[in-house]
Amino acid sequence: MDGDQSTARSEGTSADLVADALALGLKASPRMVTDWVEAGLLANPEPRKTSAHGSDPRVFPPEQRELFTRLLQARERSPLGRVPFHTMIRIVLYLWVIDDTVVLTPQARRAWRTHARAAGRTTAAKRSKNARDVVDQLAHSEASFKQRRTAQLVIEEGEKTGRIDMAKLTSALTELCSPRPSQPGIPRIERALPGPFGPITVQHHIAMWHARSKTISQLRHEEIDESRLDQVRAVHRTDRADYKARRQAAADGQFAAYFAEPTTLEGRAIEEVDAFVGTLAGELGLIEAASYKAETARVRQSR
Repeated sequence: MDGDQSTARSEGTSADLVADALALGLKASPRMVTDWVEAGLLANPEPRKTSAHGSDPRVFPPEQRELFTRLLQARERSPLGRVPFHTMIRIVLYLWVIDDTVVLTPQARRAWRTHARAAGRTTAAKRSKNARDVVDQLAHSEASFKQRRTAQLVIEEGEKTGRIDMAKLTSALTELCSPRPSQPGIPRIERALPGPFGPITVQHHIAMWHARSKTISQLRHEEIDESRLDQVRAVHRTDRADYKARRQAAADGQFAAYFAEPTTLEGRAIEEVDAFVGTLAGELGLIEAASYKAETARVRQSR
């Protein structure tokens, strides 16, 4: 992982994994191994291939044994006193997205569930910060305090409840981004924001937020089967290869800041997982559906 040479390992039982950790001076227990399997940090152990006796301890393949040790080491490097599952789960999902050998899709499906559950749990302070960040990103320099505050409250409410009021959100963000009122008989001139591939409208931001929220909900409830995840992963790899080619071409250009590549494994994992959710939302048809809703809300309000 992250370019390090893996120590050659054989398959191992839960007890072997715990012994590996203790040999490195790291804390581990059989209960922790069980919890990690449930969360998707580890695959389900399998029956020994050399034994027909069902009572023999199940074993983890060598790749999973190595993964367990590397995740423990990564946790040990963290400055946090307690490292929650969802911060490590992105490493597992990153490996699944880019490689077919370490993390298999049944494990990844559980890992996506864990990731999605964590994404749905936010504190009031976190929701407030997220909303302020969106407001700062979209707000026109002439937007009033009232317009900024209204937009922030609408965004916070959507994050808190998981239910997005498309009409209310469209109204609040459109006024935030394009605060100049329309004149009689003349529609509001709506501002778009610059992006690496062209202007980005407020409706696009709203549609993406709505679609991603729906996608996370489906992952949380394991409504997407393994074959579908595999299909979308293949599409995602093709899309990311194209994106990375553009990133390389734009490395020194006008939009270099948009294409800055993360320098750490954790940063790359966050970016890749976030990008896959976007691909999944598109392949499930959720972006198209959300775009239609956002545009419908905009048209109704402009009448």
